[in-house]
Amino acid sequence: MMGGEILLLGDINVDTILPIPEFPVPGRDGLASHMSVAIGGAVVNTAFVLDNLSQKTILLGCVGADVWAEKIKQDLTKTNIDIKGIHTKSSYASGLTFIIVTPDGERTMFSYRGANTRLAPEDIKESTFQNAGLLHISGYAFLESPQKDTAWHAIELAKEKNIPVSLDTGLDPVVRDPDEMRQLLSELTICITGKQEISVLSEGKTMDEAAKEMLSMGIQLVAVKMGERGCLVYNHEEKFAFPSFFINVVDTTGAGDSFTAGFLYSWMKKLGLSASTILASALGALATTVYGAGSSLPQKQTLVDFLQFKKSKCNSMEQRAIEEVLAVLESTS
Repeated sequence: MMGGEILLLGDINVDTILPIPEFPVPGRDGLASHMSVAIGGAVVNTAFVLDNLSQKTILLGCVGADVWAEKIKQDLTKTNIDIKGIHTKSSYASGLTFIIVTPDGERTMFSYRGANTRLAPEDIKESTFQNAGLLHISGYAFLESPQKDTAWHAIELAKEKNIPVSLDTGLDPVVRDPDEMRQLLSELTICITGKQEISVLSEGKTMDEAAKEMLSMGIQLVAVKMGERGCLVYNHEEKFAFPSFFINVVDTTGAGDSFTAGFLYSWMKKLGLSASTILASALGALATTVYGAGSSLPQKQTLVDFLQFKKSKCNSMEQRAIEEVLAVLESTS
């Protein structure tokens, strides 16, 4: 089934962003120039981007019964993101993440996952999948049970209904439990990962060899994030390499989640490989121009303006891909 809603299963947090001039040595202070507090978490950031693009989404996750949960719900009710899949676990605090950002835009995160890990299989209702066109899961959902068991349960429900499954592996889940992540690969239609992650998953194979092996398992799209070097994207017909857009980086928080949103949106809209890659790259780049993620991420018109500006600087093939993206963006309200 194409079209419909995207289900997003993963952590729902409140992020505190602290820009500092340098990361302190142990025992010293890191003094922030300013701070912000906003809703975050990988799938939440992806949901905000998709919502900005008028793509229907449903979040599947947990919060605590605390003031942070109230902020999360207040922020989400200002959007069209469906929160019927968010459950409250009164014995646990909501997830909190403290994000330290240095002048080069690099972010270091300290997280308490709290209620996120308590998402249980019975919290996932079969009816939630009724209008779903895609299930996307954050790799962090596989770090701890019962959330891990719930993620597998969601995959089984998706398979029963022939709904494609997408995974953003994340680095920590791959490093902590590579066997679990390898077991997931044969269940996927889309795999979004990084250069270091794909090396671990493939046990040291070259990127091309690793991608070929993943495609042979039934995956239809493999996207590899390579930071400043851009990305490599594979399907069964072609391989597309795209350099990162040159942009003034403020904070890399949410860049990978925005990149992921680009591929999920493209899948739902049936965009070609090059168009999908350029859209994902543009969204990832734009995410680095603001502090924080979530509701701070750039809006649709900013994306349209950015692509129109970059179009003249691209080759003819890339220009056609950008035109394909712009046509879809302009056709949706």
